[in-house]
Amino acid sequence: MPFDAEMEKLLGEIKLHSQTREESTINLNFGMPSSQSRGRVRPEPDTPGENRTAFARDRDRILYSKSFFRLSGKTQVFMSPRNPLISNRMTHSIHVAQLARAITRWLHLNEDLAEAIALGHDTGHSPFGHRGEKVLNQLSLECLGKPFFHNVQSLRVMDILEKGGKGLNLSYEVREGIVRHCGEVDTGIFMVGEPSDDLEGTCMQEPSTLEGCIVKLCDRLAYVGKDIEDAAESGIVSQGDIPSAISGILGKNNGEIIDTLVRDMVVNFYHDRKACLQEHDREPKKNEIGIRLSEPVLTALNTLVKEFNYPKIYMSKVSNEYSAQTEKMLRSLFGTFLNELDNMRMPGNNQATLHRFQEQNGENQLLKNSLSELEELTNAHDQVTINAARALIIKENLEHFSGSRNSILYFLQQMNEEYWLSTNNAQMVIDYITLMTDTVATAIFESLTIPRPVV
Repeated sequence: MPFDAEMEKLLGEIKLHSQTREESTINLNFGMPSSQSRGRVRPEPDTPGENRTAFARDRDRILYSKSFFRLSGKTQVFMSPRNPLISNRMTHSIHVAQLARAITRWLHLNEDLAEAIALGHDTGHSPFGHRGEKVLNQLSLECLGKPFFHNVQSLRVMDILEKGGKGLNLSYEVREGIVRHCGEVDTGIFMVGEPSDDLEGTCMQEPSTLEGCIVKLCDRLAYVGKDIEDAAESGIVSQGDIPSAISGILGKNNGEIIDTLVRDMVVNFYHDRKACLQEHDREPKKNEIGIRLSEPVLTALNTLVKEFNYPKIYMSKVSNEYSAQTEKMLRSLFGTFLNELDNMRMPGNNQATLHRFQEQNGENQLLKNSLSELEELTNAHDQVTINAARALIIKENLEHFSGSRNSILYFLQQMNEEYWLSTNNAQMVIDYITLMTDTVATAIFESLTIPRPVV
C-alpha cells in the first residue's frame, strides 16, 4: 500500500513513539530493549507503516504460525484429552506467556521479548508429549547419531520448517530463549549466560537475557500446579492429596501455588536489586542479579514435583499405559516414512523426464538410484550432480502424488528445494512427525495398519 509524504511522516512518528515507549518501560541496566538486539540471521529492511518493535513482530509471527496452531492438538500430560478443561501444549504455552509477561512487567523488563519466547518455546514438541519425545530421541540416536531435544527442534521449527523451509527469521534473543528454555530449577536461581552463535551446541546453557531466564522458570511454574489440577479432573489424584508440609508453603491448588511462586520470585528480585543499590549505589547489571526462589519455597516446589507429581501423575498406571501405544505408533510411522523416502526413485514411466532433464543438464546416471543410494554418494560424485538427481526424483514423484498424509510427500510438497537437498532422510521424517498433532499421528497410523472394509 503506497503512502503519501504526510502519511509517511506520521507513521515514522508512531514508530519512534513505540520504540521510545518500549525503552521507557524497561530498566535498561538489566532489561533487553529491541534496539540492542543482536539482530536477525537475514537482515530485514524497514517496512513502510510498521510501528511494532522487533520483539513484538516476533511475537506476532509465532502467534500466527502453523506450528503454534498445532499446539492445541498436542499432549501436555494426558494424551488426546476429550475434556476441554485438560491442558494441551497451546494452553500451557499461553499460561507460560501470561506469567512471563506479568513478571517482566513487575520487574521492568521487556514484556514482548518474554511473551515471544514463551509462545514459541514448545513448538518443536512431538505428538504425545514427553513420551513421544523419548521415542524420537531413541530413533534419532539410532539413525542420526544425535539426541532429539524438543527445545532444539523448536528452534529448528522457527528457523527452517515454518514457511516451507524459509523459517520466521526471528531475532537472536527470541531464538536463544526458545532453545535454552529447558532445565530443571533445583538450584533455585538463574543467572544470565553468554550469547553464542552456536545455539544448538549451547542449548542447555542459561539464556543471556533475564527475560529468557524468567520464561525458563515460568515453564515450570505453569505446569506444576496445573498438572495436579488436570490429574484431579481426570480422577487420578485429588487436590487434597498434596502433603500438608508442601501445601502449607505453596498452597492447596493451582491458583495458590502460582501466586506463591510468582510473589516469591518478584520479592526476591526486588530484595536483591535493593541490596545492590545500597552496597554499590547503583542499579545492578543483568549479570549481577538473577531470577530466583527462596529456600523454603524452592524445597517445597522440588519436593512436590519429585515426590508427588512424578510418582502419582507422570508415572501413574494411567499414564504408563499410553507409553507402549505411543512407542508403537511413532516407530511404525517413522519406519514407514523412512522406508518410503529411502526407496524413492524416478517414477516408472520417466523416459520423457529423463530426456528433458538430460537436454537441460547433460547425462546423469544417478537418476537410476534411490534417494538412500544418493545419500550415500558423498565421494564418488560431485555434490551438484547428486543434488540435481535428488531434486528431480522428488519433483517427479510429487507430480504423481495423490495428496495423502500417509506419504512423506505430503510433507515434502510444503518444503522448498533447499530443504530437500540439505536435510538427511531420517531428519526429514522426524521433522514431519514433530509437526503432527496427536490426532493426525493416530489417524495416519490407523489408516496404515488397519485394513479398510471393501463392502
